[in-house]
Amino acid sequence: MNILNLLTKEKHVAGVEINDLFIRVTYFRPRKRTIFKKHEGITKPPKNEIVLIEESIPPNVVSNGIVVDKVTLGKILKKIWNKEKLKKSYAIVSIPEDKIYSHVFSFPKNVTEQQLELAINLAIDFQLPFKKNEVYTGWENNNVSNTSNEILISAIPKNIADDYIEVLNNVDISVLALESHIASIARSIKLNAGETTLITKKNQFSITVFSLKDGINQFSRTLPLVFVNDEEKLISEVNKIKISLESETKESIKLLSLINATVKDEYSIYPEISADPESKWFVSLGAFIRGEIAQGEDYQISLLPVGTVKAYEYQKSKTFITLVRNIIIDISIFFLITFIIAYLLIFSLSQIITNTSTNISIAPVSPELVEKESLIKKINSLTSISSSFLSSTINWSILIDEINSRTTSGIIISNFSVPSINENVSIIGLAKDRDTLNVFKKSLQESSYVTQVELPITNLEQKADIPFSLSFHIKDPSMLYYK
Repeated sequence: MNILNLLTKEKHVAGVEINDLFIRVTYFRPRKRTIFKKHEGITKPPKNEIVLIEESIPPNVVSNGIVVDKVTLGKILKKIWNKEKLKKSYAIVSIPEDKIYSHVFSFPKNVTEQQLELAINLAIDFQLPFKKNEVYTGWENNNVSNTSNEILISAIPKNIADDYIEVLNNVDISVLALESHIASIARSIKLNAGETTLITKKNQFSITVFSLKDGINQFSRTLPLVFVNDEEKLISEVNKIKISLESETKESIKLLSLINATVKDEYSIYPEISADPESKWFVSLGAFIRGEIAQGEDYQISLLPVGTVKAYEYQKSKTFITLVRNIIIDISIFFLITFIIAYLLIFSLSQIITNTSTNISIAPVSPELVEKESLIKKINSLTSISSSFLSSTINWSILIDEINSRTTSGIIISNFSVPSINENVSIIGLAKDRDTLNVFKKSLQESSYVTQVELPITNLEQKADIPFSLSFHIKDPSMLYYK
């Protein structure tokens, strides 16, 4: 049995939309036994109750998809989590598409999986309008063509993504995936199968025009409002895009404004969504839907330093280490309190006996005193057993805190394995670059708890986002036992 899976079996994931004006959160919880109001022919209440949360954002906190005021944004998120008593520490976060570059590349259908991955990496290296070391990238195979591999590649500048990640981490929200509003909308919007739809989405300072077919994004373009500052110009520009796409794809394309769209049938049973005239929950609902994908099976685009599958593994390892540390601390506190109570009881009884012997020269021993003496012996026995137990118990938190203090910036630890105190300790993770990895190794070598640090050199051609596997021995195991 995998104890890590056992301790983190239940996965609670909330869908979070962040834009320039609002934060919206969608999640589900078991429906309580309350009166259910019929709505447009829906007579039987759904099994789960949908919870929709909306909180406005002051101006100049998020602008054009960029976090301007990280402190204020963090306070708003913390307020939502505390006010709604959300126990869901995991989140799929959807951010504005303004600063996200997306493009569909076609590759031959007959290439092997290894050749396809190599071709995609070359496309990322040479065809994106960014330097590779300045962006986070992700890709997914749309599998919509029988003659070619249609690969959607997305990229976001690292400094923009890092600001979102920092804000969410500071309020203890574990980000499993970071994606665009378009990717979220594609999961929640109701469209006709096999039909390409060109959708217009209005933002605060821009308008995004994007096409979807069978839930897959095939084209997107963000237009500044200064370029389409009235309805006539917008209609003209959308029609130009429509004609161009129809000429390229050789198929008819339907036009749709997002405010006139409807949610998928399986979610229209929730009046809170279906009755909303503004259709404002498509993004957070789509992010939540992604969170329902089984662990280890989500290979959709995530604009994080690691993919969603790796993000799950990292968060689970983090949860397990925290749990072990807390258990050790709780046991230590229990025995400390027991010792203090025993000491105070013995001291109190000693004072009583001293005072009694001073005032009475000869007195028979009372049954009550005999009973208390027996209680003291039992407490002394318990204290002795506790001390013996602690002396043979390893305080792993010492080693964990030591590794945490020596983990340098740019290092992400995804797995931490300790078979036993006398065997190799292994760390698996991802380094920003090779210099950062060497600094991390040197930092561990300087530790008084660690010896024989080994870092096999692999992936010499890779200059950034370097996966690594590092091992070491504990220098003196006795240093980790309770004293």
